[in-house]
Amino acid sequence: MGLYDREYYREPEGQMSFNMEGQSATMLLVYANVGIFLIDWVLHLELATTFGTHADTLYTPLHWYQYLTYGFLHATDTPWHIVMNMFVLWMFGRFVEERYGKAEFLKIYFISIVFCGVVWNLVTLAPYNFQVPRDAVPMIGASGAISTIMTLFICLYPKMTLYLGLIFPVPAWLAGVIILLLNLFGRDEHVAYSAHLAGIGLGLAYFFSGAHLGSFIPSKFALPKWSMRSRPRLRVHTEEEEYDPYNDSDEEAERILDKVRESGMDSLTDTERRKLEAYSRRMRQKLS
Repeated sequence: MGLYDREYYREPEGQMSFNMEGQSATMLLVYANVGIFLIDWVLHLELATTFGTHADTLYTPLHWYQYLTYGFLHATDTPWHIVMNMFVLWMFGRFVEERYGKAEFLKIYFISIVFCGVVWNLVTLAPYNFQVPRDAVPMIGASGAISTIMTLFICLYPKMTLYLGLIFPVPAWLAGVIILLLNLFGRDEHVAYSAHLAGIGLGLAYFFSGAHLGSFIPSKFALPKWSMRSRPRLRVHTEEEEYDPYNDSDEEAERILDKVRESGMDSLTDTERRKLEAYSRRMRQKLS
């Protein structure tokens, strides 16, 4: 497979693509959310009672697991909650995962779920002097974490064309401004605007800080590789080793491209970057 056949190496074009290939982490999250929704809906388990984030979760450490589990639950009285959240996750998550790699993408997503849950809890308690209101309802849904992913997409590709309401074409940065304003001034009591805003804030902070969670969270957090393809034995090169990039094997290029997919471009050493550039030139020469 050539360099330019790799979906995760190519730069995005001017507007959205609907290609679903090659984003196993994003699709794994979609499958998990949809699967849990179907189980909850079909069996009438009302999982939000036990696994949603409640107003008193902050004061019950034994229930702090709810700051994570709420992000995989959705309202069972309407399909639109799960449908819209998963569509947005699939649409934007693929691009963000391509840029940061599978492991970093998942770290961002899970940290965002927890962060948005805690922020929502604090904002819910604040008007009541941090006393638990009697009429508070639990929060569920992945929209906080999805807001983080969507914000990162907009920061990465501000000029890409998006379609508001699937009709009106606008640049991504303008869509981001509109979404921010809708959450700042929204008044629907059934929408957790504070969680959305927390997700947006976390996405902006992550992008502009240049942080990389791999520096703080061990790489063992990454998902295992589920490839049925046997891997060739490869010769290990040191950073200082001199080499002729035009003699590098296609297998070596495949290894480097797989590393890009798993951990992003930032994970490559200087030697690997030079090899990737040399391989790119070879492929362009073959096509010319």
